Amino acid sequence: MHLYNVFTYPIVRDGLIANTILVAVATILVILRFVSRHIRKSNIWWDDAFCVAAMLHTYGMLAMQYHYARLGMRNHIGKVPPENTVIMLKMLISYQLVYYNAMVLAKFSYLFLYLRIFVTKEFRILTWVCMGCAVAYWTGSVLQVFLLCTPFERNWNPALPGHCANQNVAFTTIGVFNLLTDVMIMVLPIRFIWKLQMSIATKMALYSIFGLGIFISSITIIRIKVLTAVDFTDLPYSMIWAAFWSVTEPALAIANGCAPMLRPILKAAFPSLFATANAEYTTQPASGPILSKSNTSKRIDEMDSEFPLTRLEESRSRDDDSLNYHSQDDRSHVHHTPRSVVGPKGQGLYTT
Repeated sequence: MHLYNVFTYPIVRDGLIANTILVAVATILVILRFVSRHIRKSNIWWDDAFCVAAMLHTYGMLAMQYHYARLGMRNHIGKVPPENTVIMLKMLISYQLVYYNAMVLAKFSYLFLYLRIFVTKEFRILTWVCMGCAVAYWTGSVLQVFLLCTPFERNWNPALPGHCANQNVAFTTIGVFNLLTDVMIMVLPIRFIWKLQMSIATKMALYSIFGLGIFISSITIIRIKVLTAVDFTDLPYSMIWAAFWSVTEPALAIANGCAPMLRPILKAAFPSLFATANAEYTTQPASGPILSKSNTSKRIDEMDSEFPLTRLEESRSRDDDSLNYHSQDDRSHVHHTPRSVVGPKGQGLYTT
């Protein structure tokens, strides 16, 4: 096996530098996510765990991109020692599995975040449906890795008798399913956010936060197009952009998933700015009963830690006698009077 200088080709060097910076930024945002949790004294939950797991897999993707460069990426197959090519083809199996794991873990981090902050029954059912679709995407992706070639060893030894399906078609198909699940997850909150009791400006801010996922979807589209251009008969030369975008996509997904968590840190850094924002979006009069139970205050504080919302729940019917919702953080049920609105921190819950 011969190892190459990763700085020989500027395109390889620049791709590695760009992805290293991007993964470093995603890592910082993950750390800030937990700092935010600490500031607000809120519990670590499944969305945080899945985010960390996705980050670890992204490190693996970046490490394999470096190793591909060391094995001769961007050299034509005739200039690369045969043993290097065999290692590249074997690594391709692991590369796919780690990528699929990173993407589905990032999706689960988004979806469990939804379960943390949205509490209506309809939304939670749709969230679980999206989780089922994400699991189906992951299952199909993993199966195609092991079923693409018969026998399995033909993945790295094409001289063996047997058959391999068209890899470009397989990767493109899986990429399309990845895109569809991304779109499902990103559009899920749109209708529910519009029904929340908050100012138009706050709704637009929320749409902007969740709408950042559309940018991730555009990266997925680019990756799908790149995969169709990979020449598997000359993998060392043609794989460079597929390797680059396969690291970029999960890193951006993780960074985007951490963005909604940063409000407590920004609020601590710019208190005057957020004090002005609170004054602008809170217009409810200070009248009506105040609920002082500790678990209610904890729920309100948890919600305020993520978004400057008046309430993360749709209004129920005026004829309802009571409204129950379940907090994933304290695992307790709190009873509220109908059509209640969470006021600014320190003013409690007011009835409209």
